[in-house]
Amino acid sequence: MNKNLVIIGVIAVLLIGGYFAYQAINKPVATVSDNQQKQQPSGETKTNDNQDQTNPIVVGVDVNVGQTHEIIYTDAGYSPSMLTIKVGDTVTWKNQSSAGDWVGSAMHPTHTVYSGTTLQQHCPDTSNTSFDECKADKSGESWSFTFTKAGAWGYHNHVNAKHFGKVTVE
Repeated sequence: MNKNLVIIGVIAVLLIGGYFAYQAINKPVATVSDNQQKQQPSGETKTNDNQDQTNPIVVGVDVNVGQTHEIIYTDAGYSPSMLTIKVGDTVTWKNQSSAGDWVGSAMHPTHTVYSGTTLQQHCPDTSNTSFDECKADKSGESWSFTFTKAGAWGYHNHVNAKHFGKVTVE
């Protein structure tokens, strides 16, 4: 009888140990050792100086946070004039020209394409949802807009309509 209890105990220990080993093997965990490089959301590479490899770092899931893109306006026009971004990304237009820059949704002069409302209906755009700056920036000033709709969105300088560009939002 004593021999049977020992056999049952050994079997129980093996079953319990096997269960925990199975759980550990089938649980996905991404790790990066402390001295490996980690990619930062900004695209920069950061190295951890701690050389202790016994404590892995658990890497979390990357949440899609909108990125900011920059378009420069000069006397020659917008650069880049074509930009592809994701829904939720923000574009900042910086006026580095000698004149005013009023970023407005296509088509000139009504600015109706993005919001479906006319310039007179949505300006001033206090909620910043109409893709219309509603005023001209002086040299050195900037304006930002966050795109919430997918599509190809043409824009122009309302002060100088021969300067235009397009933001494609995926």
